[in-house]
Amino acid sequence: MAFIGPHAVGKTTLLTRLVHFWVQRGWRIGVLKSTKEGRGATDQPGTDTSRYREAGAEPVALWAKEEAVIYHGPLKRESHFWHFIFQHFGDCDLVLAEGFKGLSSLPKIEVARREVSSNLLLETVPGVVALVSDFRPQVSVPVFDLEDIEGLARFVEDRFYRVFEPSVELVVDQKPLGLNRYVRRALEGVVTGFLKSLRGVPQDWEELEIRIKIPSKAGKGGKGQRSGREEG
Repeated sequence: MAFIGPHAVGKTTLLTRLVHFWVQRGWRIGVLKSTKEGRGATDQPGTDTSRYREAGAEPVALWAKEEAVIYHGPLKRESHFWHFIFQHFGDCDLVLAEGFKGLSSLPKIEVARREVSSNLLLETVPGVVALVSDFRPQVSVPVFDLEDIEGLARFVEDRFYRVFEPSVELVVDQKPLGLNRYVRRALEGVVTGFLKSLRGVPQDWEELEIRIKIPSKAGKGGKGQRSGREEG
């Protein structure tokens, strides 16, 4: 879920209030901040990343043109974005992003103010599912007042928060794949059954990560590269 809008519209202020709302309920909230700079200083007093940390978000990452705060290196393709989220924010209840209006597959909430927003981004940016503003234009998406933090939080929860049991995730070539309940349970059953036959595996394990890499065509065997991860 990304929040978009022009500079100084109040995105960071809105997100810190949402973070505080959910943290008070015991949730773990991750925040990913984008910047147009090549590199960015983080954890300095007064910066956006510092404000998110003070609000209780964990982890907090800054996505710059040349690197990410978690030093993942240049991240240019959209598949890199989802793999980054999968690797570093997998144990969060929700992940909120600021910016990233160019990612077509990312659902977005636009933040607007009458004195700042000359045009609404939802008219040209794909994936906008709601608007938060100090005015109420005639649009086809739900509109929330900037002060209605609880209403906005409920909307996000109802639309994007899901609890799956068992929790099983699969990533192939840096792209997370959606798994239905049957596939999740089948995969969890196969892997769990295999682990029971191995020595040294604790009976009360909570998370399992599996990575399988096969040489590419330039290497051996003419097969592609594969990777996977499962959480129990």
